[in-house]
Amino acid sequence: SPKPMKKEENVLSKILRIVPEAKHGLTVSLGIGLVYEIVKFVPVILIKIIVDSLIEGSTIKALSYLVGGIFLSYIVLTIIDFVAKRLQFTWTHEYDAAILRKAKKKLLEMHLSFHESYNTGEQVAKITKGAHKLSELIWFAFNEFIPTSIQLILTVILLIYEQWILAFIFGIFLPIVTWLSIYASKKVQPYRERHHKNYDQAIGELGESLFNIATIKDYVQEKKQLTLFNALLAKYLVNAKLRNYYAQTILFWRDMLISIGRILTLGVAVYMVLKGIISPGSLVLVYSLTERAFLSTYRIGRLYYYLEDALESINRLAKLFEEQPLIVDAPGAEKTKTLQGKIEFKDATFAYRNEKPILHNINLIIAPRQVAALVGRSGAGKSTIAKLLLRNYDLSEGNILIDGRDIRSYKLEDYKRRIAVVSQNVEIFNRSALENIIIAKPKASRSEIIAAAKKANAHDFIMQLPQGYDTIVGEKGVRLSGGQKQRLSIARALLADPDIYIFDEATSSLDSESEQLIQQSIFNIAGKKTTIIIAHRLSTIRHADVIVVMDDGKIIEKGTYLALIKKQGAFAKMIQLQEISGIRK
Repeated sequence: SPKPMKKEENVLSKILRIVPEAKHGLTVSLGIGLVYEIVKFVPVILIKIIVDSLIEGSTIKALSYLVGGIFLSYIVLTIIDFVAKRLQFTWTHEYDAAILRKAKKKLLEMHLSFHESYNTGEQVAKITKGAHKLSELIWFAFNEFIPTSIQLILTVILLIYEQWILAFIFGIFLPIVTWLSIYASKKVQPYRERHHKNYDQAIGELGESLFNIATIKDYVQEKKQLTLFNALLAKYLVNAKLRNYYAQTILFWRDMLISIGRILTLGVAVYMVLKGIISPGSLVLVYSLTERAFLSTYRIGRLYYYLEDALESINRLAKLFEEQPLIVDAPGAEKTKTLQGKIEFKDATFAYRNEKPILHNINLIIAPRQVAALVGRSGAGKSTIAKLLLRNYDLSEGNILIDGRDIRSYKLEDYKRRIAVVSQNVEIFNRSALENIIIAKPKASRSEIIAAAKKANAHDFIMQLPQGYDTIVGEKGVRLSGGQKQRLSIARALLADPDIYIFDEATSSLDSESEQLIQQSIFNIAGKKTTIIIAHRLSTIRHADVIVVMDDGKIIEKGTYLALIKKQGAFAKMIQLQEISGIRK
């Protein structure tokens, strides 16, 4: 991943930190650009000689050599341009792909809390727009900045050599034009920032609406969502128009100044011809040079404005690359291929950033191959325990031990492969049923996948789909019922064949018949793998080896189903409440 950026870095350093591959392309383009711009001066110089030769009465043969030289230079320029454009197009697309690869890699590396803190649509907009602007900026560097800068330097050198007075006039206008370009960019910067922010918000809202389209349609919120989106677009347009208004007004006066400078240098050059200071051929040469110089100044001013505009998007992308994952391998972390499955929480306390603790001084031991059930009301901390076991977060205080070792001492990738989770909120990809299952074990055979699906009671409904296991299930599994999605997720976990299973409300979306079959699949693991069941329906955990009752981030009871019933404590009251609720239904 690119290294973190520093505020004092210039534009080139920023680009090369994000896309180090561009260094080679920019270096080659600089060399090609230098040769190209030098050759471009050949026709201009030869035309000067032709004009003076015509006045002096040169021979046709001499003039034909000069014309031939111009033709040859054009051929050389065409060849150089062809080679340069071909290389630059290839490089630009490669850089664009490299940026997107690195952005996705960075996002995948980031901890869960990072993704929970940002709007998904805004992140996508930030990445795509930043990548587009950066690759576009590199393209501008290839085709505009490098050749224009070389042209301006060579033009000024030749102009000074040919006629220093005209070079001096150009030198008066250059700093004024440059200052106006910089002033225009700084003047519109606040509007530019708001314009980019409004755009990302609008795209984020668009993505969120599509992501939750079923809820929007269920509650007939199409008009409200469209109104909200239109309001964000309106803010975007206001700041975009203000940005363009101020920029174009200032740039109008800059262009007027350039026009005055061009006319002034031409007038002085004509006067010098009349006074015999320079020849008519020199007039043609000098006028061509000054036109190029002013045009180069104009183009560089335009490039600077574009650069400042692109930098806003690039800086937003750069901030993503500056982010560092909170959950990483500890120094000396060791690989592991298997776990025995003994889980121990020792004085475990956890709080999200700058928030009150969610778990308070948790002490819990789950023996290898034991089935442990976590119960309690919503917000008691049950799912947080699952997230901590998966190392989506790390404890604020205390330790979590697996087989007597702190889980932070294991290589993160190896450790997470030994745990499988089936959550209440099933995540289904817009791929085939088979591809959704095989995510857990990419090298699994079709027979292994089918076996896992059968254990999860998913095989029968999959075979009823139009193309069976090869049926595309739609984004978020829209073609499947809640229970079917849950069974796909369970099949995925079973295929992974981990050492520890976590079922977080895994049967909450199932009908009674499917629930019983899934429970059977879950308890078939009993005695073979350590299993944690987070359950709302207390009847589903009757056969658990140990039931842990939680409330307000603490363990308040612990024991077997029958022992807790006899105790007539919190768990017994929960059973009574669910039975009453069932009777009322």
